[in-house]
Amino acid sequence: MNETEDLEAEPAVERVEPADGSMPPWLPEAIKLAGKRLGFALFAAGISILVFLYLVDQLSSFLTMLGIALFLSFALEPGVDYLATRGWKRGAATGLIFLILFGAIVLLVALIVPAVISGFNQLVQNAPALVDRLSNWLRPLGIKLSTDQLIQKLQENAQQVISSATNVAGTVFGIASSLIGGLFRWATIGLFTFYLVAQGPQFRRALLSRMRPERQARVLFVWEQAIQQTGGYFYSRLLLAVINGSGMYLTLRLTNVPFAAPLAIFEGLIAEFIPIVGTYIGGAVPILVAFLASTAGLASPAAGFWALGYVLVYQQIENYILSPRITAKTMSLHPAVAFAAALIGGALGGLFMAFLALPVAGVIQASVKEWSKSYEVMDDVLTEQAQAVERQRVLDRLRRRFRSGTSPPRDGSGG
Repeated sequence: MNETEDLEAEPAVERVEPADGSMPPWLPEAIKLAGKRLGFALFAAGISILVFLYLVDQLSSFLTMLGIALFLSFALEPGVDYLATRGWKRGAATGLIFLILFGAIVLLVALIVPAVISGFNQLVQNAPALVDRLSNWLRPLGIKLSTDQLIQKLQENAQQVISSATNVAGTVFGIASSLIGGLFRWATIGLFTFYLVAQGPQFRRALLSRMRPERQARVLFVWEQAIQQTGGYFYSRLLLAVINGSGMYLTLRLTNVPFAAPLAIFEGLIAEFIPIVGTYIGGAVPILVAFLASTAGLASPAAGFWALGYVLVYQQIENYILSPRITAKTMSLHPAVAFAAALIGGALGGLFMAFLALPVAGVIQASVKEWSKSYEVMDDVLTEQAQAVERQRVLDRLRRRFRSGTSPPRDGSGG
């Protein structure tokens, strides 16, 4: 490079990076360009989030049905896999499982409806005795009540009853619309569930084909845990609910308590599918009805005590005999975690979501246990288990005893 070229290059260097340390002339333009790009990126991100939230809000019903169908497929797939390993085609096996579920629902309806009708008939026939007994209970409180007064009040308000009857058609139409909507909703969930179970391997292969091999292994692990945890939980709990409900039905039926079938079904499902408090909620309702029926003369005098005794005895049998054997290979959640999961599920979607929240918690627990790192816990009194602490106390007591007295002979002789 000659001297003339050096003189021409020097001003260019000064333009790129001034020698006095001042701001380069290109920096403000670069800051403006970066600001514009950042603002555009934030604006695009904000619009994307708003569009996503809008779509989620508009498709919330569809997404809820799809989520329910997904977890129902997890619950049904172990049964379908059991039949598929024995030569059944997955479509036929799924259809058989659906047919069994439909038959079970029809059987429940066939048990509940006649029981409710007969119970109401007994209630209407014994209404005067119930009113007289109730009036005896309310008399010490200064409240007077009799059958004649109830009839008189009904006659006085007959005109209101007649005027309200004009709205029966609208009420019936509303109920019919809700029923049709519910049937359509559950038919849609059943259709998605059928295809997710019958076409399960194909669906998983299509989903995994878009992922890297290491991610495929993780997704398959979570999927397998979901099937094992959900299926094992539902089948084991359903078996316990059948056993519990059958025992309660026999107890209520033998003591002539009305509504024996619906009370037994309620007690079995609530006690088995809701952790911790389900036993008390499910057992309290039939016990209360049994006591009220016995005091009103509709059931045996000791019906309430029989129902209470059954709940107490069965709970011990389930805790120490049935549950350890039936649920030995299913998920084991800490009671506090199970209770919190049920509360969260109930707050998000009612009773059905409370049921689904438990296997979801089991899947999350299994995934965290598989992928999270575990470290050795430092020795401390606060971290020692109760058995270890008790064992250490026994050893210390024996050492003090041997130190204070004569040490045992080493040759094994008694003298």
